[in-house]
Amino acid sequence: MHFSIDTTSMTIPFLCVIVTYCVVLTGLGWYGSRQNKNLADFFTMSGKAGAILTGVAYFSTQYSMSTFMGVPGSIYHVGYAGMSVSVPGIAFSMLIPALLVGRRLITLGHRYKMLTMADYLADRFDSTGIRGLLAVLMLIFLVSMMGAQTIGGGVIFSTYTGCDEWVGIVVMGITVILYCMAGGIRSVMLTDLIQGILMVVTAVVTFFVSLKLGGGLEVINEKLAAMDTNYVSFPGHNNAYPWQNYVSMIVMWSFFAIGQPHLFTKFFTMKDHKTMFKAVILGTLGMWFSASFIEWCGVTSIISFPGLEGKNSDFVVPLILQGGLPPIISSLMVAGIFSAGMSTISSLLLTATSAASRDIYQKILNRNATDEETWKLSKVITVVLGIIAIGIGVMKPGSIFQIVLFAFGGLGIWAAPILLGMYWKRTTTAGVYVGVISAEILYVLITLKFTSWSFGFNPLIVAWLFAMIVIILVSLVTKPVSQETLDRHFADLEHVKG
Repeated sequence: MHFSIDTTSMTIPFLCVIVTYCVVLTGLGWYGSRQNKNLADFFTMSGKAGAILTGVAYFSTQYSMSTFMGVPGSIYHVGYAGMSVSVPGIAFSMLIPALLVGRRLITLGHRYKMLTMADYLADRFDSTGIRGLLAVLMLIFLVSMMGAQTIGGGVIFSTYTGCDEWVGIVVMGITVILYCMAGGIRSVMLTDLIQGILMVVTAVVTFFVSLKLGGGLEVINEKLAAMDTNYVSFPGHNNAYPWQNYVSMIVMWSFFAIGQPHLFTKFFTMKDHKTMFKAVILGTLGMWFSASFIEWCGVTSIISFPGLEGKNSDFVVPLILQGGLPPIISSLMVAGIFSAGMSTISSLLLTATSAASRDIYQKILNRNATDEETWKLSKVITVVLGIIAIGIGVMKPGSIFQIVLFAFGGLGIWAAPILLGMYWKRTTTAGVYVGVISAEILYVLITLKFTSWSFGFNPLIVAWLFAMIVIILVSLVTKPVSQETLDRHFADLEHVKG
């Protein structure tokens, strides 16, 4: 089935909303720039962020363009089984990291002025090399993720205006570059607050509009069961989700958030442990509401818009909004989808900037560089990395979901040294080197060539288990870090659990 969106009635309202929205976000970037006083302010708000900002910012960062387009589109071909894969995982993607590593990161971050994930790992393993290795991989994977998010923005812009996709990619990219460069994490979190609220509203409104278009939930479920009972049961239509895939997705989107630098560093921004627990409650509720409602739309639209083939199913949410709402309201809701991409890009961009300016330049290439010099360089690097991400979006090397999934996996492997380093004193620097490098190579090989090695699971699951085993074995036969380093990370933190 061929689909189309009526751009004649949508273009002007859409442009009015998007232009206004971009101006507001840029204004928040200017406001953030006036509040920042130093490098710590730029990257972590000097650890003074409250529960509302950090809770909403976390889930806004976790939710990306694929949450509002790619995931509902994939569920469209599967039915309810698709919802049961990502909703549980996403809902726990803040809770699990908070319980396992959050309290310790807040304590260590405040005490030793840590600003990045590499700050923690380099300090724990007393290694500049590990800092450099992580920083390089962060630049590769995070910039790729950014490029994937801009692809979605280009598609939406093109769909609603008739312009070439690159126009939307550039608009989205430049807006994010401006407010990130100006205000750093403060601007990112303030804009995340607006974007997070808009995303929740978009998810809820879209769901109820989809129910109306489909004739109500009871009618929709009856029609789905009549078409194929697998639409309303496991493992889904066309046996889409066998148990290995099901387990992989839940574990990936919840547990492996620990290894994502742009989510990891959110704990350094939090004021204290009480703030973290409040943020977890708020962020988890936001993620649960948004994921449940927007992904449910993938199921309801099977009835409302039957016969969508291939990538056309990615447009189920815009189709629902246009089919059931006035143009100006529909455009406002589509801005919520735009938000999903921008909120993720901004955190990715700032984290990638920290890898280049803080971890590579200040801590490796020029150790005499002051925070002030690094702060100024960070603004330049933000622009450069943002332009590279725009270029990736224009070239479109793969689908949004494919790029995000691959990059997420490449970074998720770092959950191994983080957890072992935090809970096992015997973990050694050599173990981390050998484990991470070999696991990254294995991950790429399984993903690109030897798919049977994954045994039906996502390649990240296998690569991470391999990293854990290798790190443990190598650590048992190599020398641990100094007692001074261990004391710094363990001596008076034994009472701080997870």
